[in-house]
Amino acid sequence: MDSPTDVFIAVMGVTGAGKSTFISKCCKKRIAIGHNLQACTSTVDVYPCKISGSTTVYLVDTPGFDDTNRSDTEVLREIATWLTDSYAAEVKLNGIIYLHRISDVRMQGSAKKNLFMFKKLCGPNALKNVILATTMWDSVREADGAARESELISTPGFWGWMVSQGSKVYRHSGSTRSAFGLIQTLMQDNARITLDLQQQMVNEKKDLDDTDAGKEVQAEIIKERKKFEKMFAEVQQQKEEALYDQDKESARAMAELQEEYNYRIAQLENSSKNLKTNMERLLKDKYQKLEAKMKEQEARHEKEVRRLERERQRQESKLIREKEVARKQTKEARHREREVLEGLQRLQIKNTRHD
Repeated sequence: MDSPTDVFIAVMGVTGAGKSTFISKCCKKRIAIGHNLQACTSTVDVYPCKISGSTTVYLVDTPGFDDTNRSDTEVLREIATWLTDSYAAEVKLNGIIYLHRISDVRMQGSAKKNLFMFKKLCGPNALKNVILATTMWDSVREADGAARESELISTPGFWGWMVSQGSKVYRHSGSTRSAFGLIQTLMQDNARITLDLQQQMVNEKKDLDDTDAGKEVQAEIIKERKKFEKMFAEVQQQKEEALYDQDKESARAMAELQEEYNYRIAQLENSSKNLKTNMERLLKDKYQKLEAKMKEQEARHEKEVRRLERERQRQESKLIREKEVARKQTKEARHREREVLEGLQRLQIKNTRHD
């Protein structure tokens, strides 16, 4: 259970909206920040930052549903694991800051999908504790930015419906002061929220694929699968025509395309299967991954210890060899010195006898 004075705020949005930059401004901690379309945040991470002597704000960095390396199912499982685990431990969010680039000329497909999934995750009751913040104002003219902001607010499919449910719209300048201002706005109400995903999985014991967010991902999977099945059938027709015409090169190219479509269909089937999970299995998977990661770290540590021990032994052997060489050289030098002295003595005796 968290302290009564602790504040938990999730930071969400598409890749490149400025989530990691926002968190680094508040927490004064270096966080990986992307400068291209590759998603930096692949897991849910929590960063503490001090607001006052008794208050710690925890900013929850989340991956977007436009992740470049993972499917929507993987992203949803990652977010659902943290949300259900924290909620079951009586840790509730104070609010969510959803970031959007005002520099985008229009609402792109990935941004629409991310926003739609965000609504499904939250549900209408949590939207009063949501801040919709636009970023990248230094990249646009004021008039252009204001026009895009107005379109976001007035369009029900964008931000309009959320604003009608109590969500607040702010401009984030990118400064530390601006970031803290957004946090303090959510802190003023001192309210805790339950997201629809938490209600459905923890309180109602639903599987992930039965939640509103899971149903949406499942619908997208079905849509994608039908698309690839149709493309597979079309390529099959083309391959048969190529074989009839004895065009082996074209038939081979069609077969390669079919292999690619089969691979994509198999991926979608796996994504669909991975949605059929509940909170207990999500947490079990989480702790199994943590255990595997710890074992991997232990193995790396042991390997490094063995490497250092081998290096120590090598250095020790080298030092012994160097000492042996030095001892031998010293012995040879003393032997030569005695030979010289003896030679001088013999010469001196000979000269004395001669005199």
